[in-house]
Amino acid sequence: MARILRLLGSITIAVPLLIAIAVVLAWGTMYEASFGTAAVQRFIYHSWWFQTLLGFLAVNLALAALERWPWHRPHLPFLLAHLGIICILLGGIVGGLVGIDGQMIIPEGKAEHTLQIPENVLVVHQPNPGLHQILPTDFETRAWLHEPHTVFPVVIDGRSIQLIVDQYFPDAVTEEEVADGGEQEQLAVHVQLKNHEQTDAFWLVAGDPERFGAGWGDAHILAMAPTSAEEFAQLTTAAVSGPSRGLVSLALPGSSRPHDIPVPDQMNQPVAIAGTPYRVTFKEYFPDFVITEKGPATRSDQPNNPAVAFVLNGPEGTDAYLLFALHPDIASMHGWKHVIPAQARYQHLASSLLPPNAIAVLRAPNGQLVAVMTGQPGQRQLVNAVAVNTAYTHPWLGYEWTVDQVYRHARVTQRVSNRSNEIKAEMVHVTAREGSQTHAAWLGLRESEEFPIGKEPILVEYRPAQREVPYTIKLLDFRKITYPGMELAAGFESDVELTDQQRGLILMRTIKMNHPLAYRGFTFYQSSYIEGPTQTTVLSVRNDPGTPLVYAGFIIVILGVVAMFVGRQPVMTPKRRTGKRSARR
Repeated sequence: MARILRLLGSITIAVPLLIAIAVVLAWGTMYEASFGTAAVQRFIYHSWWFQTLLGFLAVNLALAALERWPWHRPHLPFLLAHLGIICILLGGIVGGLVGIDGQMIIPEGKAEHTLQIPENVLVVHQPNPGLHQILPTDFETRAWLHEPHTVFPVVIDGRSIQLIVDQYFPDAVTEEEVADGGEQEQLAVHVQLKNHEQTDAFWLVAGDPERFGAGWGDAHILAMAPTSAEEFAQLTTAAVSGPSRGLVSLALPGSSRPHDIPVPDQMNQPVAIAGTPYRVTFKEYFPDFVITEKGPATRSDQPNNPAVAFVLNGPEGTDAYLLFALHPDIASMHGWKHVIPAQARYQHLASSLLPPNAIAVLRAPNGQLVAVMTGQPGQRQLVNAVAVNTAYTHPWLGYEWTVDQVYRHARVTQRVSNRSNEIKAEMVHVTAREGSQTHAAWLGLRESEEFPIGKEPILVEYRPAQREVPYTIKLLDFRKITYPGMELAAGFESDVELTDQQRGLILMRTIKMNHPLAYRGFTFYQSSYIEGPTQTTVLSVRNDPGTPLVYAGFIIVILGVVAMFVGRQPVMTPKRRTGKRSARR
């Protein structure tokens, strides 16, 4: 009787527990449909309370098995089934609590050892002296809450800064509005383009690295505002010769003339400036500068947006510089300060050479608009005065273009709205406050913004959290395999080189669909790719210490099923009597 009561008690606990887990799973299915897989995994399946439910279920199964003590041979299938399910549950709990899911994004020819995991962070950088602070966020787990009003205190280099996130949009759409009336002089032109039946229109803002140019078909459309007559003459005349990487011109204290220093091929080599106590160390050359989630990088080897980073050392101290050949006024626009009273300028052939098939609208020194149209090298046509609402035709491409609006003091504003609660294009509105100074900006995922507050601007970026693996993987070659006669992808393949310096090991492997690479607890799956001038592979990465328990659990359950059939006792049926009686002799 006591055993029956204990069994009823365990059933009374198990049934509500199973119902609770079933309700959570149903809720998770609906949550995933609304907010996406990453959100449901972090908010439900990998949460401590869901793992606690699974742990209670495992304990209940163990108690149910103990109710049969002492065990006998007929109990073997029952015990194996319970033990297998307990192993599966424990494996899931371990994987949910300490497992790692992420992505590794590797351009062809590059090596990577950092995973991007599905948890977003805000990172605050103070470029000088190179400090940063990482702030974990959980906005995506509450995607329905568009006004989180979360305050992050930041203490960096003795500065006390507050970051306030007052808006979070999981599926944001951005509309830019260009208007007149800005405080500073900034040229913006609205260009309309037409080629047969194809038409387009967009704003170009001179001096803005992200908005000064655009590609349209085979053409490069540019808006530029030269700061001197010499620079204007370089853009409107034929090419000039010079170092392939350009040169930096430095006007130093105590010098009567600027010092021109060519950008070397070999970086990180201090160069003494003759006749002065100063020296310059070039850190990086960017032919096509762009800001990525990992910081400054180059999109291609073409000098579309050349920039150079270097450090200037002198008696006054050390200054870090980032100069742009096509945007010489960026430093003054952002108020970058230096301890050495020097003037630096970066000159590059790209500032005197326009790209082929270009339509460049320039502001002349007298304030008028002129245009330069280029074809192949040596082909050039000048429009001395661009009239508004007048159509012009590119002589070599045949594209028709028109400038219909011009602002001399342009002001660019953004309007951000949210389309749905599904996590597709995340953006946060961040306000930085230090003392009485504040600055606000919208940040999309993998975007950064400079906040000019306090004694030195800070750089804030919103990106996925990162986790390092104890080795590097280099993408040697990426191949997209298509169906014959179609552009539809049939599969992807990545030839990689894995280098483990700790063990002195180098492995060459090919990762493709259904053929992952497993090494030291991490498994790399071919997930996707990014099309571009440089092919980029996207590898899904999983590290799950609970996987052996899950596999062992399934094997034990199968053994329990086999034991149930093999160990079953045959049923003996009595023989029917025939009704004949033996004769007594």
